[in-house]
Amino acid sequence: MNQNDAAQFDAAQNALQQQARMQQAAAFSMAPQGVGLSVNNGYGLHDIVYPVPQDEEAEDISLDTLSQEEIDKIMRAYKNGKQAADNYYRATVEPKIIRRLKLYRADKELYKKKFPSLSELNNWVSKDIKTTIDWILPNLIEVFSANDSPVDIVGQSVEDDDNAKLLQEVINYFVMKKNNFFTFIATLAKDGLVTNFGCAKVYWNRDETRKPMQVLADAQMMQMLAIEQQQGRIEITDLKQADPQGDFLIVSFDVIAVKSNTPVLENMSPSELRFTHETRDLHDAKFVAQRKIVKGDYLKRKEIEGVYSNIDKALSQGDNGSARWTTLDIEHDKELTNINDFLSDGDTASREYELYEAYLKVDYNNDGIMEHVIVHAVGDTPLKIQTNTFEMPPFFVFSPEYEPYSIFNETGFAEEWEQLQDLKTALVRQIIIATAKNCRGQKFVNEQAVDMDAMMDGEEFVPTEGDPSAAILFPPSVPTDPNAMTLIQYAQNELESQSGSTRYNQGLDSNSLNMTATGISAIMGAADKKIKLIARFLAETTWIPIVKFLILLCQKFLDDGQVIRLLNQDIAIRRDQLNLDYDLVVNVGQGAGTKEAEIQYLMVLIQQLYPTLQQVGIVNASSWYKVTKELLERMGIRSTAKFLLDPESPEFQQMQAQAAQAQQAAEQKQDALAQAQLQLKEQDIKAKQLAKLSARFSELPIDAQIQALQQLGITTTPQSFANKAIEDTQKAIVEHYTSGAGGAIYGGK
Repeated sequence: MNQNDAAQFDAAQNALQQQARMQQAAAFSMAPQGVGLSVNNGYGLHDIVYPVPQDEEAEDISLDTLSQEEIDKIMRAYKNGKQAADNYYRATVEPKIIRRLKLYRADKELYKKKFPSLSELNNWVSKDIKTTIDWILPNLIEVFSANDSPVDIVGQSVEDDDNAKLLQEVINYFVMKKNNFFTFIATLAKDGLVTNFGCAKVYWNRDETRKPMQVLADAQMMQMLAIEQQQGRIEITDLKQADPQGDFLIVSFDVIAVKSNTPVLENMSPSELRFTHETRDLHDAKFVAQRKIVKGDYLKRKEIEGVYSNIDKALSQGDNGSARWTTLDIEHDKELTNINDFLSDGDTASREYELYEAYLKVDYNNDGIMEHVIVHAVGDTPLKIQTNTFEMPPFFVFSPEYEPYSIFNETGFAEEWEQLQDLKTALVRQIIIATAKNCRGQKFVNEQAVDMDAMMDGEEFVPTEGDPSAAILFPPSVPTDPNAMTLIQYAQNELESQSGSTRYNQGLDSNSLNMTATGISAIMGAADKKIKLIARFLAETTWIPIVKFLILLCQKFLDDGQVIRLLNQDIAIRRDQLNLDYDLVVNVGQGAGTKEAEIQYLMVLIQQLYPTLQQVGIVNASSWYKVTKELLERMGIRSTAKFLLDPESPEFQQMQAQAAQAQQAAEQKQDALAQAQLQLKEQDIKAKQLAKLSARFSELPIDAQIQALQQLGITTTPQSFANKAIEDTQKAIVEHYTSGAGGAIYGGK
C-alpha cells in the first residue's frame, strides 16, 4: 500500500469508526444514519426515530444518555401534563363528544330523559341532525376527491415550477397510492361534522430486512463501503483490524433491503388524544399525547427489539394490568367490557396496559429554554425518551365549527341543531299520540244495556236493550293544534338555513319541478356557500398543515435517490428537490351546484372563445389540450389519455414530425410537377416559334434573325452570321467544282 492509499485508508477508517460510535450511542442502534424509522406495533402506535439534520448538531437524548436528575424532571413534567390532560378530557371533551354522538344517532334513551311523559306513549325521534350531516358529507368529500390531485403546489417563481410539479407528484404518490386517501378524508370529515373534533395522526413507516455480511477490506473497499452506507444500502456494525500493519480490516455490516418507506395517514378516535388546553393551537400545547390500550406481549417484544426499556418494572407497576376502555370507547362498542375477561389468561402477556406516547416541552437541562422531547411510558415508568426534532406533535384536528381561540370548541353543529330536532320530536310525538287516540278513542258504555262480551270480542252483532245510541256514547275527537305543522315547518326551514342542506339540493322538493333552471341554480349556489366554508376550514386548518408535515417527513426520511414511479416513469427523488417554499392551494369551489355550471362554462369556452383566440394567435395546441382535458375531468372521465394526446408527449411530437415530413414531401412533389409542366409549356412555345421562324427565317434581315435566335435561347452575333455566310459560300464553291458545274455559282455565262 502506497502512502496515498494509506492516507485514504486512515481517513476512511477514522470516519467509519466515528460513525459507528455515534450509531451505538443512538436511541435505536439499528436505524441507518439519516433514516427515520416507524415501527408498526399493531395498536396504531409508532415509535419514530428522527435523524439529526446535517446542518445542525441536535442533541440525541435517551434513557442511557440522560442523567437521573434530567429523567426525573422530564417525568415530573410528563406526569403533571398527563394528569391535566386526562382531567380536561374526562371533564370536558368526552362528555361533549358523547352527547354529540347521541344527538347524531337520535338516541332514544337520551330522549326518554328529555321527554319522559311523551316517551311513555311514543318513542318516535327526529333524525334531522343525522340527515343533515349525511347530506353535507358527500359534497364536502367531493371537494378533495373529485380531482386527480388533492392539493395543488405552485412555485413562487417560474424557476420553481419544475420542482413544485415534482413535489406535487411525490405528495400525490404517497397520499393516493400508498394510503387510502378517500377513507382517510371521509372519516376525518365525518368525525368533524358529528363531534366537531375529527382527529388524525401522520407518521413515517419504514419496513426493511437486514442480512449480515462480513468482508476483508482494503482502503479502496472501505471507500466503496462508506459510499454504500451513505446511500443507506448498508450499515456497518463492526470494524476489526485484520493484520498488524493495518492494511486490511474485517468489516461486519448489514445489507439493507427496504420493502416500504412511506408516510402513513391514520385516523384517530378522540378518545386516544390527550392535550393541555392552555393554547389556541394543538401544536403549541405543552403536553400532547396518544393514549392506547396494549397488551403486555407487545411491550415485551419491543424490549427484545431494543425499542423500549424498563418493561418488567412497567408491567409490575403500570396499572397492574387494570387498564380500562374510556366511556367514549364503550359508546362506540358497548360490548368491549364484556370481552376483556375472556381474553385474559391471567398473565402479564395477555393483560392490557395503558401506553402513552407523549410530546411535551420541558427544560430538562436547566438552560432556560424548553426542549421538545418524546416520552413513551406505562404508568409512571418511562420506556423511552428521545428528542422531537420536528418540535411539534404529529396530530391534527378538524373542527368545522371553528373556534380560533380554543383547541376544543364546546359548541358544535349538534348543539346548534339540537333544539330544532327536539322541537320536531316533541311536536310529531304529540301528533302521533293524538292521531292514535282518535283512531281508537274512548267509549262510554252502559253495561246494563249492552252485551259486553259480544262488544269486547268484536262480534258483528252486539245485543242491546233499547236505543243503542243511549247505551254507548262516543266522546268528541282529540283536536290537533293547527299551529303544530306550522312549527314543524319552521323548524325545518331554520335547520336548512343554518346547515345549508336544503330539500332543493337534496332533490326532495317536488315544487322545484315548476321552477326555472336559473332559480334552482341560485338556490343551490346559496346552499353551497355553507359547504364551501366548511371545506375551506378543512383545507386551511387541517389538510394543508398535513401536507406541509408530509413534506417535512419526506425531507427527513425519504432515502436520497429513492426511486418512485411518477408520470409513467421511474424517477429518483433527491431531498434538495423537496422544499416548503411553495404555495399550497386547495380548490374548494367544487360544490354540488357549481360543477355543472363549470362544465357549461368550459363548453362555451371551447365552442365560442377559443376559435377566436386561435385566429389571433393566443391559443395553441397545448391550450386546446388543457381545456379539453379539464372538461373531460369535470365530466367524470379520469382516463383522458384514451381520448386525448398531450402535445408535449413524444408520441405527439413524432406524429407532428411525420406530418411535417409528409407535408414537405407533398409540397416538393407539387413543386416538381409544376416545374415540369412549366418546362413542357416553354418547350412547346419554343417549338411553335421555331417552326414559324424556320418557314421565313431566310427572308429576315440579319438583325431580326439574331434577335429571333436570342429569344429561342441561342446566342449569336453579326460577325458569326458573316463567318457563317463565308463558310457556306466556300462550301458551295467546293461542291460546285467537285461536281463539274463550274461557273454556275456566279450565275454568269
